[in-house]
Amino acid sequence: MNIPPLVRQFIVAGSCHLAALTVGGVVSYPGVLLQQLRSNDTIIHLDLDKGSWIGSVHGLAGIPSFLMPFLMQCQGRKFTFLLSCILINIGWAFTYAAKNLITLIIGECFHGLGGHSLLTVSFLSMSEMIQPKYRNICLLLYGTSQAFGMSFVGIIGRYLHWKTAGIVMSCPIMLALILGLFWPESPSWLAFKGRFEECEDVFKRLRGTDKESLRELNALIHAHKENFDSRPPKGEWMKILRHTFVSKDFYKPSFHTLILVSIFYWTGGAAVIIYSSDITLKLTSNKNDHIKFIIDLTFFIGFSITTILTRFFSSKKVLLFSMFGSFIAMSLMTVVAYLQSVDMIPKDSMLGAYFMVCYMVVFSMGSNGIGFTIATELMPVKHRGIGGCIFVLCTCIFHSSSLKSFPYLCVYINLWGAFLLYAIYLVISGVIVYVCVPDTRNRTLQEIEEFYQNGGYKEKRLVCADLSARQRFLKDNGL
Repeated sequence: MNIPPLVRQFIVAGSCHLAALTVGGVVSYPGVLLQQLRSNDTIIHLDLDKGSWIGSVHGLAGIPSFLMPFLMQCQGRKFTFLLSCILINIGWAFTYAAKNLITLIIGECFHGLGGHSLLTVSFLSMSEMIQPKYRNICLLLYGTSQAFGMSFVGIIGRYLHWKTAGIVMSCPIMLALILGLFWPESPSWLAFKGRFEECEDVFKRLRGTDKESLRELNALIHAHKENFDSRPPKGEWMKILRHTFVSKDFYKPSFHTLILVSIFYWTGGAAVIIYSSDITLKLTSNKNDHIKFIIDLTFFIGFSITTILTRFFSSKKVLLFSMFGSFIAMSLMTVVAYLQSVDMIPKDSMLGAYFMVCYMVVFSMGSNGIGFTIATELMPVKHRGIGGCIFVLCTCIFHSSSLKSFPYLCVYINLWGAFLLYAIYLVISGVIVYVCVPDTRNRTLQEIEEFYQNGGYKEKRLVCADLSARQRFLKDNGL
């Protein structure tokens, strides 16, 4: 069947976006559980410790998914995508069958394992199979779909039983699983495996035969042939690892990945999304479910605006703008929470809740997803096995540590102390992103790899040199 290249790319992107709806639901689902299980009309009851496990086990359970990048390098992107979808569906089955806390946590463990695996395989697959001019928007649409899933499950969780909400959120990933059966394999992975003829055939079917696509194909094959010929013999794993760890195009993007991934978790975003009801109660002395509804809705709207902004500005600029606004809002939340703790502002004041909504507005316009999209573009394909492990481990550890620690931070350093910690980290990570992280707008993966190898984008220097030569030619000829 003669399927246009763009349609093939949209099959890949569309299945990832459908899966992202469910992954978003998986991320926010603990918030629904915490809200409903703390009521008196449920057979499962929670205390502080059990509640923190419901919120954080998703991250801990995802740690084994650091093996997924190795599986991706061995079996390909298609296989690991299908496997990740199956794991999440198993999690929903356990959740629906749960009659006690243990079964519920087992379901959350499958959600964590499948969700973190799916995040990695989806981002890497789209970054490799979608052409550069659509790649960034597709990566951001993944985040938008995930944001919609996070908001949607939070909203329906107010009206539906948590088991019914789980059934609803399992539908998109079932459809994604079916579409995943029609995926091609990644040309970058085929080139990495040395299957260059197959790589060329798949690349042309996936991306077409226009001049720009053929230029990228030639660069891809040339780069991987050089890497393939220079690889150490099989069995010399220590030499391979040592060579990888000292490579400038590995340790630099690894550090940048660590910072970019941490932005979502350790600047307060994850805590506000999952514990919004608890934070509202501490800030206003009443439950006020309307604030949680506004935050859930704002999260999706803000992410949708981010997708529009990145069509006109680079992802890095949008991220820095969002981080600056988040710092201002978080600082105001810190001040209000502190003044409430010393009785200078009434305990039932809504001011802190309003600032929390403002924080979510600016946070959702970049800080909640762009860090992930940039991070997946930075690591060269030849390092994406171990590089993907670092991405997954960072995501899991930051997810679990931020959500597990938040209730205890509120107990030991007060709510304003936790907010202050997030504000300080916003400054530190913002400076690192501004100074060190490259701008990936309209850059091919090969160009990004050359940035780390050469310390800058090579073509920019060539363009400058070409313009200088042209100016000298015009001057010499009196033109």
